Amino acid sequence: MSSTVTEVERRRRDQAITACSLAAAALGDPDLARSRQGRALMSCLGVLASTYPVGQAPTMAQFRSGLSRPLRELLPDGVDLAEIGDLVLLDETGQFSDEARDLCVEHLVPSVALDEHWPWAKVATEQEERRIYEVLRRLPAKDYTRARELLVDEPSGDLRELRRTWDALWGRFDHYEPIVEWTWCQIRGWWFACPTCRWPMRVVGTDTVVEVRCEAHARNGITYACHTGGSADRAPVLQPAGPQASEVKGQPATPESRAVSRVIWRYVTLPGILECNLRDHARTAGARVDMWPHKDRYDLRITLKRKVWRVDAKAWASPVALGEALRETEPAEPGLIIVIPDHQRTSRGLLADMLRGAGYRVMTATDLKNDIDKAAGVRR
Repeated sequence: MSSTVTEVERRRRDQAITACSLAAAALGDPDLARSRQGRALMSCLGVLASTYPVGQAPTMAQFRSGLSRPLRELLPDGVDLAEIGDLVLLDETGQFSDEARDLCVEHLVPSVALDEHWPWAKVATEQEERRIYEVLRRLPAKDYTRARELLVDEPSGDLRELRRTWDALWGRFDHYEPIVEWTWCQIRGWWFACPTCRWPMRVVGTDTVVEVRCEAHARNGITYACHTGGSADRAPVLQPAGPQASEVKGQPATPESRAVSRVIWRYVTLPGILECNLRDHARTAGARVDMWPHKDRYDLRITLKRKVWRVDAKAWASPVALGEALRETEPAEPGLIIVIPDHQRTSRGLLADMLRGAGYRVMTATDLKNDIDKAAGVRR
């Protein structure tokens, strides 16, 4: 890739290559049902078309045949392909080529996505998460820990304040997006940070009274009602509608208002809140805590007297999906403890059954806190 390629151009290129690769993997799978294959090709063509100027995208017939020709013939003009322009995704037998699979690895497409034919949206999210962690892991260990903490403590804010807070790290990890472009979280040009995770809350409804809620913490009672009428010069007033809905003041969505991307919030900030909560509890009990040892080999190493807990905190929406992902991997350390949020307590047994024999232990956050308190001789 040319050193002059901008971030926008890089994303356009990656999006086009990923869409073509997913389509080729589907077309080259003889066991994939025709109906599912057709849906995959339609979805991927739509993604590829979005990288073309209006009216210039290939037809479905051109798309299918192009998967068996050099990649440069299928992608839009101006996309920097460097040395991969001659690569052909489907070989002469119609199979997904080994070179194409290697290309996908380089573009952060997991092998399972090709084998199981994940939808585009799921692959794009996975790519973004992997890209974020690649950037983080290039940082020195001290800076890595500091960046992880900042993504928990400062997921949104004013650009000038964020730059001051991040200081020298800002130029190495600038993944904040303009809130002014997120209409889904605004009322009359004002937005509201969740009192728990400090990320913009979603506005639901189009009537004169709408609901404002945190996507992650609505289940805990972070929900509000709001009248949408009034002057744009004054912040709308949120009325608590849930038991944990503490007072929140609106903030103007100016060009300086920024928040981390949804992927960072979902997969870095939210589990980070759980991780830091466990850290603070353990330290209060007198334990020594190392955060994200070996740059996130796992999340916490808690040492108290002669006992050590190695913890990986997970804030997945689906414990079943978490179990399916984990049982395909080996624990980073023997006896690694998977900690899930307390609201998923009823799924603890199911997750433990799914991971039986895989080398993991499963606890809720409160389970782990109680275990630490017991070792410390603390009664709460």
